[in-house]
Amino acid sequence: MTKSVQPSPTVLPPSLPRQRQMQNWRVLCHRNYALLFWGQFVSSTGTQMQIVAVAWQVFLLTHSAMALGLIGLFQAIPRIIFSLAGGMFADAFDRRKLLLIIQIVLAALSAVLALCTLLHVITLFIIYAVVLIAASISAFDFPTRQAILPNLVPRERLTDAMPLYMEMIQLTGIVGPTAGGFVIAWLGLATTYWIDVISYGVVIGSLLFMAAPRIPVEKRTQAGFRALADGMRFLRTQPVILAVISLDFFATLFGSPLSLLPIFAGTILHVNAQGLGILVAADSLGAVALTPLTGRIGRIVRQGLFITLAILVWGLCIIAFGLFPAALWLAALFLAGAGAANMVSMILRFLVIQIVTPDEFRGRISSVNAMFAFGGPLLGQLESGLVASFTSPQISVISGGIACILATLAIAALVPNVLRVQVK
Repeated sequence: MTKSVQPSPTVLPPSLPRQRQMQNWRVLCHRNYALLFWGQFVSSTGTQMQIVAVAWQVFLLTHSAMALGLIGLFQAIPRIIFSLAGGMFADAFDRRKLLLIIQIVLAALSAVLALCTLLHVITLFIIYAVVLIAASISAFDFPTRQAILPNLVPRERLTDAMPLYMEMIQLTGIVGPTAGGFVIAWLGLATTYWIDVISYGVVIGSLLFMAAPRIPVEKRTQAGFRALADGMRFLRTQPVILAVISLDFFATLFGSPLSLLPIFAGTILHVNAQGLGILVAADSLGAVALTPLTGRIGRIVRQGLFITLAILVWGLCIIAFGLFPAALWLAALFLAGAGAANMVSMILRFLVIQIVTPDEFRGRISSVNAMFAFGGPLLGQLESGLVASFTSPQISVISGGIACILATLAIAALVPNVLRVQVK
């Protein structure tokens, strides 16, 4: 990462923060990066709409916290099992073509949900089956996208490209759930699923026009157990990576309230599908609110310390959400605070991983990160659903936030080096 000379505070131009933010956006002048960026923006927006639709449909069918928690379980199991294989494929095959195949299959699965809903044959079994298959395919999607991204821009622009890409994903977390809630209320669940299918068509088109550099033949791995073993051996030599992804895993395992949001919307706040969309979007709204600061966040030197602090703030905001569900705006405010804290942690975590990892290992290491990054919150949905079914949704959220803080402090105490993690 290149360093720039900063002007003295006495001569700091007032417009410098805005100039830095504009510099982040100039990374879109790289054609291949821009194609992936905008295609993924449309596709992720559709996916976020589908997430709201699935949760609301399961709630309407069952009104059960456990049934909602099982959505996370059916997503977590295949992501954990197949993520390593996904990373191996990302290092062995043409990443652009692999992404194309993945998007086509995911579009077909959304079409299944749309048709079954339209024909009034949808059941809990069909929803869980589609969720399970989609999560299995997505286990190959995340490490492939993370591995291809650093090859679309020069290395010195990576500190601009990565935060901007994550801002985009968070923005879709606002637009998608909010739009999804209103589309469900006005046009129905089937239409929401069809919109997701169309959004996949956009990212497929962007991938067709993209020319992504390939890994040199001499560095390309061969799919198999040897490739996996090589990746694990490299990971064992990188305690920095293990430390930061472990912090995120345990925080989201205990602190994720996502599976309980339909219950908060339907029976506690009484705001129905539109309110559910707002609650789901609130996390991303807080993350996007940090957009003017992402350049500075990406240049923080003591990444380990700030990742730890951000996760502690996340836990506090989750506790506050559980304690004060008096009104939609207040609940959304606490979730937005959690989202802002999570954004800081996510930017720093991804920068550490991408900078430390050589390109030929990037797919496999990204897959390990995916296991932790997705496995934590998805298993957390099951955990929160289980606790809520034996106690109450509010107690589940509050106890989860407390457990998140305790787990973070425990990791910092047991592995004090995590607070000194810094890469350049």
